[in-house]
Amino acid sequence: EDSTHKACCGAGGKYNYDVRRACGVEGAAVCADPSAYVSWDGIHMTQAAYKAMSRLIYHGGYLQPQILSFPENNGQT
Repeated sequence: EDSTHKACCGAGGKYNYDVRRACGVEGAAVCADPSAYVSWDGIHMTQAAYKAMSRLIYHGGYLQPQILSFPENNGQT
C-alpha cells in the first residue's frame, strides 16, 4: 500500500480521497497505522507528518538564524 500518496482516512479511490465522501461519513475507513501516512484525510496531514516537519524546522538546520532553542525529547512526545 502506498502510504505516501494515499490518505489514511477516506472512502476509496486512487488516493483514498473523494470530496463527496470525506473522512467521517458512512463508508469511510481509517487505516490501521496513521503514523505510516503523510495525509490524514486528503486535506490535512497526520500527526506523524507534522512531527517530522517540526523536527526538520527546529533541529534540522532549516531555521536560520535559530531564534529559539528546543531540547531533544529522546523519543518522547
